[in-house]
Amino acid sequence: MDEYVDYISQGIAGLINSGAEIIALAANSPHRVINELRNRFDIPIISALDSAYHEAQRLKIRKGLLLGIKFTMQSTFYQERFKEGTIELITPDHQEQEIINDIIFNKFNGQHIDPIAIDTISDIISGYSVDGVILGCMRLPVFFNEQTVAGHNLVNTLDKHIEEILEKAKG
Repeated sequence: MDEYVDYISQGIAGLINSGAEIIALAANSPHRVINELRNRFDIPIISALDSAYHEAQRLKIRKGLLLGIKFTMQSTFYQERFKEGTIELITPDHQEQEIINDIIFNKFNGQHIDPIAIDTISDIISGYSVDGVILGCMRLPVFFNEQTVAGHNLVNTLDKHIEEILEKAKG
């Protein structure tokens, strides 16, 4: 874990040395070490995880379904952060996680939206009794929105993260 923190820290230090005044941590995987990174640097680190959490609070979600790559769904950093606001996060079962992971890496690309893949994930969502869906992968908001995830509050982590970055950058 220390090597991972050191690796990310090198990138952050390079950005700071180049004049960065804020750091945006957009990828989900590094969030497992966000606290360690924040402890190493005095510069604000804007977190996609925090952005998602703030939106879930605003929407008053009490129980959400976390979608993302298998690593994100099988890690606990989302659940730990959301638990601070008494928001319970659940993840799809193991087989559904495999399906979602395969879709993210093999069916979604910038050129083509696979409607069968979208329907598959929509079917998985409909199998859970939740009041919110957390799109914990930056690719998912491109393919899902309030209309495609009907009946659930939707946390579009990508949009909310961009909004928080812009707010912080404005000062």
